[in-house]
Amino acid sequence: MLKDIRFALRTLGRDRGFTLTAVSTLAVCIAANTATFAIVNSVLLRPLPVPDSQDLVLMSNRYPGAGAGDSTNSAAGDYYDRMTAVTALQDQAMFETQRPTLDVRGTPEQIVGMSATPSLFRLLRVPPLLGRTFTADEGEVGQNSKVVLSYGLWQRLFGGDRSAIGRTIRLNGRTQVVVGVMPPDFLFMNPEVRLWTPLAFQPDQKVAHHNNNWWNVGRLKPGATLAQVQAQVNALNAANNEKYPQFKEILANAGFHTATERLQDVLVRDVKSTLYLLWGGAAFLLLIGALNIANLAFARFNLRRKEFATRMAIGAGRAHLTRQLVTENALVGLGGGMLGTLLGAGLLPALTAIGLDRIPRASEVRIDPAVAAFSLGLAVLAAVLTSAIPLTGIFRASLNEELRQGGRSGSGGGARVVRKLLVSAQIGFAFALLAGAGLLLASFRHVLRSDPGFRTEGVVTASIHAPSSRYPGDAEVRTLMDRVLGGIRAIPGVASAGGTTAIPFGGNHSDSVIFAEGYAMRPGESVVSPRQIHVTPGYFETMGIRLVRGRYFDERDNERSAPAIVVDEILAKKFWPNSDPIGRRMFQPQDVNDLMKTDEHTRWLRVVGVVRPIAQDALDSKAQSVGAYYLVHRQGPDRFLTFAVRLSTDRDAALRAIRSTIAAIDPELAVFDVKSMAQRAELSLSSRRAAMALSLAFGGLALFLAAIGIYGVLAYLVTQRRREIGIRVALGSTGAGIVRLVFGEGLVLVGVGLALGIAAAVGLRAVVENELYGVSALDPVVLAAVVAVLGLVALMACVVPAWRALKVDPMVVLSES
Repeated sequence: MLKDIRFALRTLGRDRGFTLTAVSTLAVCIAANTATFAIVNSVLLRPLPVPDSQDLVLMSNRYPGAGAGDSTNSAAGDYYDRMTAVTALQDQAMFETQRPTLDVRGTPEQIVGMSATPSLFRLLRVPPLLGRTFTADEGEVGQNSKVVLSYGLWQRLFGGDRSAIGRTIRLNGRTQVVVGVMPPDFLFMNPEVRLWTPLAFQPDQKVAHHNNNWWNVGRLKPGATLAQVQAQVNALNAANNEKYPQFKEILANAGFHTATERLQDVLVRDVKSTLYLLWGGAAFLLLIGALNIANLAFARFNLRRKEFATRMAIGAGRAHLTRQLVTENALVGLGGGMLGTLLGAGLLPALTAIGLDRIPRASEVRIDPAVAAFSLGLAVLAAVLTSAIPLTGIFRASLNEELRQGGRSGSGGGARVVRKLLVSAQIGFAFALLAGAGLLLASFRHVLRSDPGFRTEGVVTASIHAPSSRYPGDAEVRTLMDRVLGGIRAIPGVASAGGTTAIPFGGNHSDSVIFAEGYAMRPGESVVSPRQIHVTPGYFETMGIRLVRGRYFDERDNERSAPAIVVDEILAKKFWPNSDPIGRRMFQPQDVNDLMKTDEHTRWLRVVGVVRPIAQDALDSKAQSVGAYYLVHRQGPDRFLTFAVRLSTDRDAALRAIRSTIAAIDPELAVFDVKSMAQRAELSLSSRRAAMALSLAFGGLALFLAAIGIYGVLAYLVTQRRREIGIRVALGSTGAGIVRLVFGEGLVLVGVGLALGIAAAVGLRAVVENELYGVSALDPVVLAAVVAVLGLVALMACVVPAWRALKVDPMVVLSES
């Protein structure tokens, strides 16, 4: 074996052109596969970083008929019911992500935290590094003043001092006692979480259902299955329907059900198909590269036919030659695999620039032993595939024939056919990749041209939260928000400003049932749960949300005036399809036993305006089917508010002025989530942009490799058919005829490849369609453009071989024969 390796290294060293081309081609293709598989493995395949994470189950209440079909939340009443009724789970917990304000050495700072029932840490089976986690009684109202820190926050606040246990921090203006520190590698749900506080429910919350604000997770008992949990949850829901018959019809019409899914599947649901599609694209690229190397190896073998025949004549066996040829290709594969793995590792950090750092579990993406083994396995597989065709030549070689021909025409018609088929397959795979990239690019352009319904340029946003410890009542919250908004509007360069509880693309939203006065529900019709958004006067104008009829909120709409409401066109058409909604009244249910009941205690909301629907979650999200409604912030003040500010001056200077203004009003208020609306729109498209960028890179590489393949085959065919070309010229063939001969060969290759590629595009239609927006998976414009690009590249690849064919001298060729 060592002798074979030394001989292979000498042979590859002499044939440096083949070696460098094969190794670099394989390295680039394996780098793409390494980086893609690292992402797929870390995000989709590797378990969550907690013990036995495959046993973690999420239970989510969903109401598709009411417009809330993709919820991941449950109610506190469900949690307490399921604790006893769902026996297939050995532990359950509830939690929610929060953004509390932490006092860091006198400076307020917004951080990410998690409020969880004390059972969460027991369910996750991760002990603290220091101290303890929460006890059961600390999950009760009035006793939940404890906090567990992440390792990073412990280091930051206390410098890693072990005496931090028992000391206090100020969180949302309240004192919290540190009882534990989690290990440095502990990660659950959100890598940005820096601390945990006990989740405590009021007595009325413990029996309430359908106020879905929390995540409810459980851990399967040994031997229990997901199907058993689903059956028990279904039985519990059915029992509650009988227990509360007044809700039975409403819930049935809303399509209420509880989805029971593995937690990991829920976390990656939105990116799963995209990542698998990208992985498939990387696999196609590797196939193209392998076919290219196989073509090179086959051409190289044909040039070495006389060498092999001579060695066989002096006693070398076919098995020995086979071993040496496999060793050569194995070294090429090993070199390409190692270099590709290193390139893939270097490529991963660069992928954050195109938005892959925002996908779920992105912080866990790395090159681990499984990824390295996968990459080297691909290299071995590529080496085997590229060895297979030359090996058939060794076993089929005729010693006498090879020596008689002297290697002049060792490649017969069968060899030419094989090489043509390899190139046509390359073109087919390249077409599929380019078509996918073109469709994603066209889709992305459609998204960018879509109208979100509001202004994205010239608007910046910043958020604050008023802690109850400093602002206990509605009056104090109103006063604070008025002062902050007034201060912002007074800043030079601020054209207008307003506030909202749910800025578009901000991730915050609340759904709430609402009815119109006099509206009669049809049999089987579901209640609707539109987006509920509180806004201040000036918000609509600042955001450029177009008024369809009526008016915006203004200073007349305050806590002393009649409650007002603005609805979007979707909701207006729902309740008043053929009439003017201005002046009509709406109400939110007050009696859980009779949602449509109205009496003297009903709070009536009078419609003062109708606005255009807007994109709430992402630039490419479809408008929510049941619409949205806006309430006056002063008439129902919320402690969280995001300010939208339209600027006519330098953005950075204005943002500094906004921070200074808020600090002057209350130095303990943290200003957070400071972004422009353009940035929010861009971030909402990060995963789509990443998929497009990677697919374009794969398509470009595939096009380059296909062009090399076409050029190589045509150049080889010209060399093999020099005698034929010389005879044609001697018999009177013109230069145009010779060019047509070469270009005809190229067009046949491209034609067969395009047929294969179109068949592949049709077969992959269902896979690609889910990733598109505003464009069909078989869009004729995109497919025609790909055909044109491939055709142009093929023509360019034909030019040099055709030029060489024109240079064939019939006298020289005929004298050689």
